[in-house]
Amino acid sequence: LRVGGAAMVNLLGDLWPAETGRPAWETVLGNNGVSLHLYGKSHAKAGRKMGHLTATAEDASAAVMRATSARASLEFKQSP
Repeated sequence: LRVGGAAMVNLLGDLWPAETGRPAWETVLGNNGVSLHLYGKSHAKAGRKMGHLTATAEDASAAVMRATSARASLEFKQSP
């Protein structure tokens, strides 16, 4: 194994604000061990899977916490 644990959380279209057109990715890209994967879809809709975040850590529970924390940060910090 390269890491002790990994976790993935989906990014649904609900995160895309109508005014700015995209979530504030910079809030998650600075997190060590978190990777952003977008699927290149042109239109976001509520419930539509637009991508995911993958997190790695020393064990599975730490990876889950890192992934869910990164996902939650997108809800509170939208692009201006």
